[in-house]
Amino acid sequence: MINSFVPLHYGTFWGLPSRIFYVFVGLAPLVLFITGFVMWRYRYQPKTRISDRSIELSHSRRN
Repeated sequence: MINSFVPLHYGTFWGLPSRIFYVFVGLAPLVLFITGFVMWRYRYQPKTRISDRSIELSHSRRN
């Protein structure tokens, strides 16, 4: 019974395709963390940047 899980554990039951699949599954949490952090950072940017941009636009329209 225990020996039947050895190929599953080491990723040898499908050969190379299963190992490549395991690499992508292993990297998925890192990718989700990075994309989530980027989305969070853009959502909670300080509001001063928006007002600074509007001041820059108003100065460029005068020139």
